[in-house]
Amino acid sequence: MGHESKRLFVAVDIDDTTREQVGRISTDLREVVGHTKASWVRQDRMHLTLHFFGSADAALEARVRDALAGSMAEPPFDVSFEGLGFFPERGSPRVLWLGVGAGLEQLRRLQRALVIRGERPVIPSHPGASFNPHLTLARFRDRVPGAKVAGIADIRASAGPARIDRVTLYESRLSPAGPTYVPLAEALLKPSG
Repeated sequence: MGHESKRLFVAVDIDDTTREQVGRISTDLREVVGHTKASWVRQDRMHLTLHFFGSADAALEARVRDALAGSMAEPPFDVSFEGLGFFPERGSPRVLWLGVGAGLEQLRRLQRALVIRGERPVIPSHPGASFNPHLTLARFRDRVPGAKVAGIADIRASAGPARIDRVTLYESRLSPAGPTYVPLAEALLKPSG
């Protein structure tokens, strides 16, 4: 019997209050976008991805679980969100995201700590590649007209602060109703004191 691979990612979660604030931003954005076909991220599924492994085998899952055993050396911190952006930056937008304001450097440090944690890197290191954390709000299936892109850019979007106090390994299970995220392991950030 072959080992099934899982879709794994490591992320930090945001609290319900911040999710509600982001949900209100998404509601405003839906009105601007109108009939453009898009899949919107459900409020309860919003998180900041530190690394997406994609299809991972049992050995990789075990390595990530080991790396998350015990607490992280980094202390808890606050993250706030501000500013909207698109991927790709040029051409027709495919993904709409909310940027990180306060807490950006701490998120980068946390991600770097995962790269170097343990005997072997948990997250592959890509020298020169910068990690730009963001909160995905929507993925567009249709071309977004330029006027709507401009309308989105006019929306003032900010949310938070959200307290970040743990890192979680998730499995993403795909279904016609959308993905379900199942927590597999977590590491607490080190409380000060």
